[in-house]
Amino acid sequence: MHFKKWHENHYQEQDENWNPLNDIVSKVRLTLMSMNELLKIVRYSNLFDLNHLMDAIDSINDETRTTINNNDDNINQLGNNKDLFIRGKNYRGRLRLDENIATKSHHAQVIEGEMKHALLDGDITNYDLDRGFTRHPIDDLHNICVKLDGPSIINHIKLLLWDKDTRAYSYYVEVSADDVTWTRIIDYRAYLCRSWQKLYFAPIVATSIRIVGTYNTVNKVFHLVSMEVYYIQKPFALVGDIYAPVNNVATLEASAVVSEGVSRVRNALINGDYLSYDWDSGYTCHQLGSGYTCHKLGSGGIVIQLCQPHVVSSMRLLLWDCDNRSYSYYIETSYDNVTWTKAVDKQAIACKSWEILTFSPRIVVFIRICGTHNTANEVFHCVHFECPCRPDVLKSYMNEQTSMLTTDDHEANSVTYEEYYKSLEPLFDITNCNSSTTTDNGLLIQTHTLLPYTIKSDLTGIYSIENENNEKII
Repeated sequence: MHFKKWHENHYQEQDENWNPLNDIVSKVRLTLMSMNELLKIVRYSNLFDLNHLMDAIDSINDETRTTINNNDDNINQLGNNKDLFIRGKNYRGRLRLDENIATKSHHAQVIEGEMKHALLDGDITNYDLDRGFTRHPIDDLHNICVKLDGPSIINHIKLLLWDKDTRAYSYYVEVSADDVTWTRIIDYRAYLCRSWQKLYFAPIVATSIRIVGTYNTVNKVFHLVSMEVYYIQKPFALVGDIYAPVNNVATLEASAVVSEGVSRVRNALINGDYLSYDWDSGYTCHQLGSGYTCHKLGSGGIVIQLCQPHVVSSMRLLLWDCDNRSYSYYIETSYDNVTWTKAVDKQAIACKSWEILTFSPRIVVFIRICGTHNTANEVFHCVHFECPCRPDVLKSYMNEQTSMLTTDDHEANSVTYEEYYKSLEPLFDITNCNSSTTTDNGLLIQTHTLLPYTIKSDLTGIYSIENENNEKII
């Protein structure tokens, strides 16, 4: 788009005296633009001095960081007030640590959506097909919106999607401090999500929170049972808007499920019990195929569905080991249950008991374990599964490795496992520390780590931000 045309569209006040070569005016106008507009539109217009352009980029970079007001005079009995600078606007919000502020007692209210009364009533057990949830039709007009009691600093939202059957949803979340400008903090339109959603993001000031459902595998309605909003002190890592967990998320507590596989007890594979198993129980299994991929033959494999997308690069599993048999297998991952990529290939290896698996980091919602051989019979048996591998076990395993041999399918130029592990390793000890993350005088400190990687549309791997910038320059 020509810059003059773009400017007229974005600034309705027609300033006849405006001239892009005017130093003062151009500097002000540049700092009002987004980084994307500066790099994609203004940069190629040749209307501005490059020094002004660099000053504007530097200004936006400074303003988008979270800054803390060290003045203790504003700490009172209602909570701490801090300054948060976002997109060049200075919003002041209340800080309430580890406290759900989306409650009726905090004067939060649902202002958009059908059956508004259910969302914030605190009842997360009594819901069925007809009651106990707030909903909206999935279209371009409707959403569910919650108004907080005032501008608040938040970094974590918990959502309970209706989960009385196997359905999954896609959605995105936006926040606003002024009900005019909305910032998208979570975009899960490309992913299939179920049950409890634990959403993490960089601290932001919000007065209103908008959840927009975009897909339901069963019908055209988005159902939300519960919503909680926090500023948590627990450290966490992100790749874009996707949580990069250090601890196992393939658990019942994390709302994971075993969607395919045979066992005497449902979800035995992820219930945390890897001691109580014998010849008859305590494992999940599937019939082996005949040299083809197990899912093409309809014999299934074992499929674990996580509650939401995560960036992971390791797994651990326990193969049934009550005798001296060995197994061969491979593991695939998917974010949409349609496109699958191979994470682990041990079809040519005799495997026994505990297996620690590493691969290039990727976005994962679904995990499929396909057995290809058993020296004893035609069934593949797995007792326990973790994703990612327990951090203490993984750290010990990595310290013993002299070289890493990975057999996974990964996209060209995507981040390798070794690169990702080096970025994530410092968080292993921090996330397991229960000490407070605030100083004695109550000042807010950084709790999130934004890993130096980016996500590309329609791809499962993650990529170095530095490499992507170099590609753009070339």
